[in-house]
Amino acid sequence: MKKTIGIIGPGEHFKNKIYPILKKSNFFKITGILRNKKKNFNSIKYFKENDFFNKKHDFIYISCPNKLHEKYIIKSLKSHSHVICEKPFVISNKKIKKILFLSERNKKLIFESFMYVYHPAFVKLKQIIKNPKLGKLKYVISNFKFPSLKKNNQRYIVSKGNGFFYDSAVYPISLENFLFENYKIKKTEIYLQKIKKKVDLRGSIFVNCKNFKRYYFWGEGQNYSNNIELVFERATIFFNKIFSKKNNENIEIKIFFKNSLKKINFKKLDHFKIMFNKIKMNYLKQSFQKFHRKKIKNQVTLVNMFNN
Repeated sequence: MKKTIGIIGPGEHFKNKIYPILKKSNFFKITGILRNKKKNFNSIKYFKENDFFNKKHDFIYISCPNKLHEKYIIKSLKSHSHVICEKPFVISNKKIKKILFLSERNKKLIFESFMYVYHPAFVKLKQIIKNPKLGKLKYVISNFKFPSLKKNNQRYIVSKGNGFFYDSAVYPISLENFLFENYKIKKTEIYLQKIKKKVDLRGSIFVNCKNFKRYYFWGEGQNYSNNIELVFERATIFFNKIFSKKNNENIEIKIFFKNSLKKINFKKLDHFKIMFNKIKMNYLKQSFQKFHRKKIKNQVTLVNMFNN
């Protein structure tokens, strides 16, 4: 029997990336949408807020403006639904303890949609950087930059808690949580630069600690760049499309080691589909739920630390 999933605030990202997966899923069944206006999904029933949460969905997928995430995560957990939320999970850490408590008490999954960490290329990268033959990791450069978008794009609307820090900077920041998870950040020096016009447009982050240095560049109004370069004592690794992957792009990791170049190519896979399969297989496991509570707590702490 399929699991019911309600959708809150579906926009263009949901329409283009998530809806095609859920529509074809043999596990999920979309049973309702919470949104002010009917748009794009006429075959799915729309609900007002109280009616939506009274429907008791097995899962709720949150795709609304950033500032509403916290409210709907809490309402979803109180209605005993598992929660899948687009990044950023929340933009304030004021109620994260309450969210973690509700998730644990009700034995419900809370999941922040960082799809890239489930792609085989990222899993392979995590394995590669553990190789002691590479020597110590000295510094990292990661970019998630793109040209300016249309002026009516939701990311430019400050009243909704949006902006390009939450849209793009959170990705390289999440490397601290998913790739460099064993490194302590308590003694880290953080240097943040932003260019802002109503919302955060673009900027850079420099993370300096005794282990290694990280340089993160993010935002709009720039040449498209979506990669990571890791420089070790005896090698350099370059991953060309780490965060976002289009269906027609070649996904490749290059390893420069001992005057030689090794290329690892990956099949064109939909990392959103991989992510949902991961949820499907594990959402009831307490270890899986605990893992994601920890990751969300860490990510919320990091985002608030870097966004001062």
